[in-house]
Amino acid sequence: MRAIVTGAARGIGRAIALRLARDAQATGGAHLTLADMHGDELQALAGELASAFGARVHAEIGDLAEAGFPALLVQEALRAHGGLDGLVSNAGFAIPGPLCHYPVDSWDRVFAVNTRAPFLLGRAAHAALRESRGAMVVVTSISGTHATSPLGAYSPSKAATLMLVRQMAGEWGPDGIRVNALSPGLVLTPGTAVAYADPAAREARAARIPLRRMGEPEDMAAVAAFLLGPDAAYVTGAELLADGGLGQTLMSSLPMGGWKAAGA
Repeated sequence: MRAIVTGAARGIGRAIALRLARDAQATGGAHLTLADMHGDELQALAGELASAFGARVHAEIGDLAEAGFPALLVQEALRAHGGLDGLVSNAGFAIPGPLCHYPVDSWDRVFAVNTRAPFLLGRAAHAALRESRGAMVVVTSISGTHATSPLGAYSPSKAATLMLVRQMAGEWGPDGIRVNALSPGLVLTPGTAVAYADPAAREARAARIPLRRMGEPEDMAAVAAFLLGPDAAYVTGAELLADGGLGQTLMSSLPMGGWKAAGA
């Protein structure tokens, strides 16, 4: 497996990199290009993947909000590994704030990372993925279909990214390229640590999830590995929700007032 993973230093991206390296260990080891802004953590992960799983890792430190970085990242991956089988566009972030007072530069930066970067990565990787008949996974969010206050541009950017996935899947399917979205629900990561620092708040959120637990990065990594792998060979343009059932049960979590179940 020759793959790129962005936002790889922490959380979901780190778990995906570990999963891909582990899965490829028995077949000669993974060839991974990892990208993130957190250089020290990225280099530490690269060393861990090499020592634990025999992976060949190329690390690129950079900001996906910069329009030139996605193409540079793909170019370096091809130089390092000679081709590309999979691309995981995972890097993303939110800048909280109400829309009435939301700075335009914050809006643009959120869209640059969450929506523009997957487009530029996919476009730059298209020829290599066509040659390998490879796959792309874009990590979106349950917030792409459920407006999430007070995160400003986050939900709109993820909604746009979901449509981007469908657009790429439709246009690139004839080239043998599969493109799918992985939409996490409530996941415990360094990026969400502040939201779940209060144990009572964390328990309250977990209680609203049908599986009664928060997601872990490893849960998301398992889904990403499936979407990249041969078992998903006939899956493209899909949004795979990995949310413990939360998105399909939001209405049932509301107080029902005078309604009673039949026979009650």
